[in-house]
Amino acid sequence: MIDFSSFLQPLSGEPHVVIVLGKGGVGKTSVSLTIASELSELSDTLLVSFDPAKHIMEYLDLREPMKVVKVRGRLHACQLDIDLAAKEITSKYVDLLNEILPSLSVLNLEDVVKTMKYAPGVEEEVFLKRLLDIYRRSEFKYVVIDTPPTGISLRTLALPKLYMIWVEKLIEVRERIVSLRYVIAKTLGRKYEVDDPALKKLYEIREDYKYLNEVLKDFSRTSYVVVANPEPLPVHEMKEVISFLEGELRVKPKLLVLNKVLPKEVAVKLGVYEQQIKYVNEVGSMPYKSIMVGYLSNAPSKLDDIVKLKEASTVLRGGG
Repeated sequence: MIDFSSFLQPLSGEPHVVIVLGKGGVGKTSVSLTIASELSELSDTLLVSFDPAKHIMEYLDLREPMKVVKVRGRLHACQLDIDLAAKEITSKYVDLLNEILPSLSVLNLEDVVKTMKYAPGVEEEVFLKRLLDIYRRSEFKYVVIDTPPTGISLRTLALPKLYMIWVEKLIEVRERIVSLRYVIAKTLGRKYEVDDPALKKLYEIREDYKYLNEVLKDFSRTSYVVVANPEPLPVHEMKEVISFLEGELRVKPKLLVLNKVLPKEVAVKLGVYEQQIKYVNEVGSMPYKSIMVGYLSNAPSKLDDIVKLKEASTVLRGGG
């Protein structure tokens, strides 16, 4: 029996976040649950699902989303609800607009909330804000994140760097506006308050994204696990994820998991044995720690089932 968490050691930092990535349907939730369960034997652990399919609510019998629930021992879980979280975030943005730009209060800002909910990028923004909360305010030693499909996950991880560039430009524009107002006021002999609320908020936002950009690249704070099946598209997405991690974040995955590998006799009967061997060898030859998990006739559907997942696991590569 393999302990998945042993491949993620040493873990340090408060908290340490394990981000589980991969194509939809490859078994990210089962792998996330296995890792979280094992880490909870070491210290307080939170499993957070960003997956819109909400599988962990069924796995762990969670009654409602957005609440941290103790599952057993030191294992806790929380399911993110995109609609509720989006409403919460957009409402905060309206409050912020009212605070830093009071003149906008004459507008019907309730329409802004409704419009922003459907704006492109809101889903990624929700995940980004939750990530920031996890890193800055989590009370748990370990946090395991079950991610949504690959595209959304990678866009979210890329956003802090992009936002830093965007916010820096906004700061430059706002600083010029503040400076110009000061010069005009001084020329006219008027008193002008340099402490600009909008500029102050931009400085805070810049620090948030700078911090998040740094911790996502810090191996002592973040581990990446990539999951695939021995099939063309899942393995292709695994390669895309690895390329993104290495190229954009300058980090390496801590663990690769090749899930749902069929027994030889079944693979031969279905005519996929050669294909399966090809991908098993391909993942095993990658310069990262990797695990192969055998196919289970009854997919894990509750916490106790992860024992079967561990029993069906073997090491492909033990070191990076």
